Amino acid sequence: MKITTTIDTKGPFFRSDPARTFRQNVRTMMRAVADEGEADVKAQLKAGESSRYPLGGGIKPGRVSGHVVGRVASLSGKPWAVSAAVSVNNSGFSAKQGIKLMAAASYLESNIHAFRKTKNRVGRSRKVNEAELLKGLQ
Repeated sequence: MKITTTIDTKGPFFRSDPARTFRQNVRTMMRAVADEGEADVKAQLKAGESSRYPLGGGIKPGRVSGHVVGRVASLSGKPWAVSAAVSVNNSGFSAKQGIKLMAAASYLESNIHAFRKTKNRVGRSRKVNEAELLKGLQ
């Protein structure tokens, strides 16, 4: 007596690796969080910046908002698995220019609280983000 076994590979389990799908969803969400956070912080800083806060000293475009970066990788380039950050990037500047940029960013943050407000907004949208992460998983 010969036993023949057949396996149906058309179900949802065989379409993709669930762990891989989850990680792809996390990375997509983190990239979106970083991009939206960057846009939100830039908009707040641009509204708060005026002619009283020019950076000068060879720093282009001359405002802190022009140096805000949303990222999902470390400054050395190593990608993060489940993290995103929005920060002022002073890489590529001389020490004097970098200090000047960070001092201006600190001053604006203490007055406008752009980074704090954005962090709180992202935290409040957590439930929506959690639902988005689970899309496509059954």
